[in-house]
Amino acid sequence: MKFFFRLFLTVSLAAGVAACNEKGVERTPEPPQPNAAAETMEALWATSPLDADLTTRRELFATIQSYADACSSATFSSFLDADERLAASLVRSERILTCYDAAFDRVLNGLRDGKPAAGEVHIWMLYNMGYVIQTPSGCFGVDIYHRRAAELVPYLDFYASTHVHQDHKSLPLIDAMLESGKPVVTNYLERPGYAYTSETAKDYTIGNFALHTFITNHNNGSTNVPVTVFQIDCGADTDHFVLLHSGDSNFQPEQFDVTKEIDLYVLRYAPNELTENNVLGKLFTPKYALLSHILELSHADPSTSRWTLEQGLNRASKLDCAHSYMPFWGERLIWKNHKLE
Repeated sequence: MKFFFRLFLTVSLAAGVAACNEKGVERTPEPPQPNAAAETMEALWATSPLDADLTTRRELFATIQSYADACSSATFSSFLDADERLAASLVRSERILTCYDAAFDRVLNGLRDGKPAAGEVHIWMLYNMGYVIQTPSGCFGVDIYHRRAAELVPYLDFYASTHVHQDHKSLPLIDAMLESGKPVVTNYLERPGYAYTSETAKDYTIGNFALHTFITNHNNGSTNVPVTVFQIDCGADTDHFVLLHSGDSNFQPEQFDVTKEIDLYVLRYAPNELTENNVLGKLFTPKYALLSHILELSHADPSTSRWTLEQGLNRASKLDCAHSYMPFWGERLIWKNHKLE
C-alpha cells in the first residue's frame, strides 16, 4: 500500500510541476548547447577578407545572412534596450546576435592580449562602421556602435564619432569616456566650450595621434546632418600610418580636404550606386579601401540600407581602388611593412 501511495504522490507532483510550468512558472534553465552561429564565426575568422579566392567566405556569409534575415530590426532594437537577462537570452536564441556578441568578445580579448610590434597597426572591425585601431603606443575607436561599447573604455585613448545618427555613436561609451577624462571627438557633443567638439574643420593632437578633420554632408536633402571625416596620422611608431574614416559622407568631392597620402580608407556603402568613386581614384587613391556599413541590423532591409553581405562584396569589387575589401565583425587586419595582412 505504501508503495502505491508513494508512486501516486510522485506522479501527482510531476503533473503539478508540469501544470505550473504550462502556466508560466519559471523553468529550470537548460544547460547551454553548442552554438552553430559561434562555430560559423570561428570558421569565418579562419579566413581573411584579403583572400584572393572568396568562395569559402561567400559560403559562410550566406549562412550568416540567413541568421540576419531571421532577425527583424525591431528585435535588434529591443535587444539594444533590454536588461542584461533578456539580452543574454536573445544572444542565445537569435543566431545573428550570437555572432554580434562573439565578435565583441574577440575584439576585446585581442585588445587585452595582443599589442602591435613597432611599425605595426592592428585594425579591428567591430560592427557596422565601428573600427578599433591599436598601435604600439595607443588605441582609438571610430563610429563604435555596440550594446557593450562601454567595455572598451580601458583600452581607448580617444573615441571619434562622425555624426549624430544612432548607428555611428554609443552614448554609454561617450559617457564612460568623459567620466574617465578621455577625449570624445565629434561635431555634436553638447558641452559648452568642450575642446573636442567642432562643427568646422579642425586639427587635434592626442598622444601620438594627429587628427585632421573636415565636414561633409550626409545627404543633400532636408534630413542632412554634418558628417566629420577623420584623417588620422597614427604616429612615428607606425611609420606614420594614415587612416581616413568618412562615416556616412555622401562623397561630394568639393567637401573633401585630404591633406596626406592615405594608407587605409574606411567608407560606407553608398545608397546611390558608386558615388563612392566620386572621390576614390580621383581626389585621392588610398593603398587600401575597406567597404563598411554592411548588414546594419537596426535597418529593416536593403531598401532601408540593411545592405546584404553579397551586395557588399559586389560593391567592393567595383570601387576605384585596386585593394578594396569587405571585412566583417570581429576580424583583425594587420598593417605591417606598409601593407595589410
